[in-house]
Amino acid sequence: MNTYMMNHSKYNGGQVHQKKRMTRGQALFILFCFCLLCFMLGGLVFSAEAQSMERTGEVQAEEPAYKLVAVKKGDSIWNLAVRYHEETDGDIRSYMAEIVELNGLDDVTIYPGQNLKIPVR
Repeated sequence: MNTYMMNHSKYNGGQVHQKKRMTRGQALFILFCFCLLCFMLGGLVFSAEAQSMERTGEVQAEEPAYKLVAVKKGDSIWNLAVRYHEETDGDIRSYMAEIVELNGLDDVTIYPGQNLKIPVR
């Protein structure tokens, strides 16, 4: 025993304290608990992400499909709506409003060379 331990043992009633070491079983148990915790947290993260992707997929499924059309000289929203409107879609004015909204236009003014999204069903 070194001098420090001998001198120190005088003050502890003659007992020498040794550091307690972790056994192999305890280390394996701690490692197992850590892995289990990581697995559970990973499951929570990925399940939340999957639910988010499902919601996003539902929203995308509700959006109407569209056709990209280049505006030519003399075209107007009215002309394009008449050209691409189907009889089962209802009123032509509501179809025009849908074109304006889909393209984020402030009004019905369009210019040659501009690309517009035209809803198709």
